[in-house]
Amino acid sequence: MALSRSETSIRCSAEAAKVFVDWYYQSVNEGKPVAGAYVTNNATYRASGHPPSDICANGLVVATPEEWDQMLAQQRFIPANAAASAATTSTTIGRSPPSAVNYDVECYDAHVINPDFRFAAPPALLTDGKAHGSGESNGAGVRMMVMVSVSGTVTFGLEKDAPKQHFSDVFILVPNWDVIAKHGSRGTRRYIVASQTYRAY
Repeated sequence: MALSRSETSIRCSAEAAKVFVDWYYQSVNEGKPVAGAYVTNNATYRASGHPPSDICANGLVVATPEEWDQMLAQQRFIPANAAASAATTSTTIGRSPPSAVNYDVECYDAHVINPDFRFAAPPALLTDGKAHGSGESNGAGVRMMVMVSVSGTVTFGLEKDAPKQHFSDVFILVPNWDVIAKHGSRGTRRYIVASQTYRAY
């Protein structure tokens, strides 16, 4: 029995959220850049006039995904105690090697904001045919704008008593048309970040 459009959107958004969350936090934990997963760095969205990715961290605007990568890298140099913190500066030059930072996702949730997102979509994905690599009709489970809410803890360092904070991330994901339009596409970049709000507390 075929799924309804609503059921298809729910299933596909849950799958998209899992793939994105798994990739994103594994990349962050391994110190790999994530800037490529934002609309700012996607040629199709740039050429179509999409606004840059909206990134906010602890109430502060982050200008670019590259700046966000730099902030994530600087987290690896957060010292374990306040005395050391007072002695550090904003630059990492001359410091000891970075300590491990581990984001542990405890839960996440996905909600479809727009099940028929069409901004910059290739004409082939606006028809009633099948979307490449999905098996779904082009409008069901492919042209989605999805909100993904993530919460968990972040630990700074490997020590048993290493500092730990709670964190929350809210992403607005949009289709990565460059990937979805290709045959057999099942990669982690099927959805990319249009907006992110991060808070650690």
